[in-house]
Amino acid sequence: MNPSLCVVLVGPEQAANVGFAARTMACYGLSDLRIVGSPGIAADGAARKTGKAVPETLDGARYFASLQDAIADCGAAFGFTRRERDPSQRIEDLDEAARAWGRGALQGGTGTSALVFGRESQGLFREETLLLTHLVRIPMPSETLSLNVSHALAIGLYAFLGALSGTGSESGSESGPRATAMAEAEGGTLIPTQGESAKVLEDLLANLEAKGFFKDGKREAQREYARLLWQRMRPNRRELDFLAGLLRSLGPRP
Repeated sequence: MNPSLCVVLVGPEQAANVGFAARTMACYGLSDLRIVGSPGIAADGAARKTGKAVPETLDGARYFASLQDAIADCGAAFGFTRRERDPSQRIEDLDEAARAWGRGALQGGTGTSALVFGRESQGLFREETLLLTHLVRIPMPSETLSLNVSHALAIGLYAFLGALSGTGSESGSESGPRATAMAEAEGGTLIPTQGESAKVLEDLLANLEAKGFFKDGKREAQREYARLLWQRMRPNRRELDFLAGLLRSLGPRP
């Protein structure tokens, strides 16, 4: 078993795909399956048929009301998407994301990480992509083409676990702030969980709201932009502690 990765299926629509995903996970030694919405889908007969060989994974599937709850204990969350997003949102190719994660995991700096897959028909909603630390694409020849979720999961797990074992890392170390953040180990610094990160972000948004920073008619757009900037920052634990202290120094909200 590899405790470093969990798989999150957001709003799965086809029970058969849940069974296929569970079987794919078992092929890579994983069992931590988390499902957002779609209550009871892992117990559906179609899931049991396609996941016949791995009933324990389906039985152990955990259900969450929101994606934020599902990834709250994760240090990193990689959302797989094939659609073009806002240019401000960085989308990494799978190999790049996997190598960066592998370096951090080998140094013990990532904790549990989530591979997140959206709905068969619509993928991940924009507001959900803003909850993730990384967006990942599996390169395809056309945006009109897409993979079944279990196929995308198999490719993703091969890349991530291959990076963990050193496969695909012969090109040497990468540079840049994102690679540094993922492999952060200096002074024992760890990547914070998404629950910890979300708490500081919500405190920041509440403080800005109370101080009248958000303007009528632009409030939602400004809040979304703040979330986008936070996603791009991906603060590590040291940075998060500093930001939390900064907020405390500003005093209680009006």
